[in-house]
Amino acid sequence: MTNWLLSSGGRRGALVKILRGIGEGTDRVSVIDNSRLSAAGMLADDFGQVPKVSDPRFCSAVLEYARKFNTDVIIPTIDPEIEVYARNIDLFRSAGIDVWVSSPEVARLGFDKWLLFKWLRQHKFPTMATVEAAHAMSVDWEGPSVAKPRNGSSSVGVIYSETPQELHRRNLAPDYIVQPRIVGAEVTVDFAVNRKGRCLGVVPRRRLETRGGEVSKGVTVFSKEIISLTEAVAEALPGAYGVLNLQLFYDHNSGDLSILEINPRFGGGYPLAHASGGDLVSALLHSEAAGHPKTLQWRPGTVMLRYDESVIFADDRFGVNPWH
Repeated sequence: MTNWLLSSGGRRGALVKILRGIGEGTDRVSVIDNSRLSAAGMLADDFGQVPKVSDPRFCSAVLEYARKFNTDVIIPTIDPEIEVYARNIDLFRSAGIDVWVSSPEVARLGFDKWLLFKWLRQHKFPTMATVEAAHAMSVDWEGPSVAKPRNGSSSVGVIYSETPQELHRRNLAPDYIVQPRIVGAEVTVDFAVNRKGRCLGVVPRRRLETRGGEVSKGVTVFSKEIISLTEAVAEALPGAYGVLNLQLFYDHNSGDLSILEINPRFGGGYPLAHASGGDLVSALLHSEAAGHPKTLQWRPGTVMLRYDESVIFADDRFGVNPWH
């Protein structure tokens, strides 16, 4: 039995259900969030409200709840908190709590697209050309281009244009980067890495449709090239640990691969990988307990069509004052 603590649970109700079922229905799942109106929190066995991750009291508040809930493993879920947990890992380890978070360096690679581009080029991994906004006029490509904040997520602030020069004329903020728009299928690849840096499993899933930057329709796909590339990236990342994902473009006609992003956390579409048999959570637990990997057998062609669900509960505070 494992006592889980899902950090910044928000809308991740599906992940609460997955974690609860890992130990054949015996695992306990707690959630913390900075908002008391967390759907995942209402579905959890325990819930606690904590300050925002930018608040210096965040880690101490998380630790207090982790002790209260007898937590074994903390799972961070949003980009801003990854490096915070990474820098404070000893605080939780000293309390006997495992945090599925990578090193601060991996956290920064996940948060900063410009740093990631340079790291990928340094390690000779395939990626698309990238320049800082100030150099958009001097790029060596023509045609459709995209500009995005180097620290952005969920497609917030993304700007498309027909040429890189047009982007340059839009007076982009200094923190923007510019890239060519790549032809191909967008694929998110879920993978797990143990403490020894060994990749325990890889499950690629094609994004068929997105909403708000997150997959709404997807299907698991088998590709030796994508799996091999992901394994190489996973084992090259300096201090990767936990369940992560990377996003890439794959042109099935040419076979070209271009890595777009690395996210050192559970992806929003992880439930698809899990439902296909790619139980990366159990693989990681097994590896840490037994010291050797567990073979994963997942099904390509498993389709996920996400839809909205509702969590309904009574809150007397709104009954007393609906405007507070």
